[in-house]
Amino acid sequence: MQKQQKKIWLAVLILSLLSPQLWAAGKSFRIELLFFAQHSSTNEVFDQYNSRIEWPARVAGLGQFNRAGYSLSGIKKRLQNSSAYRPLLHVAWTQRVSANRLGTAVKIQDGATGINGFFRLQRGNLLHMLADFEYSPEGGVIYRIKEKRRFKLNEIHYLDHPRFGIIVRVSPL
Repeated sequence: MQKQQKKIWLAVLILSLLSPQLWAAGKSFRIELLFFAQHSSTNEVFDQYNSRIEWPARVAGLGQFNRAGYSLSGIKKRLQNSSAYRPLLHVAWTQRVSANRLGTAVKIQDGATGINGFFRLQRGNLLHMLADFEYSPEGGVIYRIKEKRRFKLNEIHYLDHPRFGIIVRVSPL
């Protein structure tokens, strides 16, 4: 009996020693973004006609990552059935991010919907999402969401602007 317990404790010790190394080596995440247009009443004046995205030095295209399945399809369907919202773009991918690092910024650009910008994860003691996106519907005005937000995995987050929004979900793999 004691021999069996020693083996169990040895296995627990080995796993506990390896876990921080595995965490530090990198962890994969499934990232899903759902962009939509909305028409909220506002007193804000939008006079942006040139892009102001603050592009990082290194940006990778969405095509460089593995596509992932959608978990926000039910929300997308509710947006489609609402007269107040119009889904624009729905993307999901998997990405590896090392501990205490900024992940690669992922460029998301769709000329048909007017979406342009990037999404990035920052992994330290806490997880942060960094988003800098512009929505340019017909007419030349550009609407922008720029946000850095701490978040918990598997939660649904809403990045808000009076003219468009982004629903975000990040899950561990």
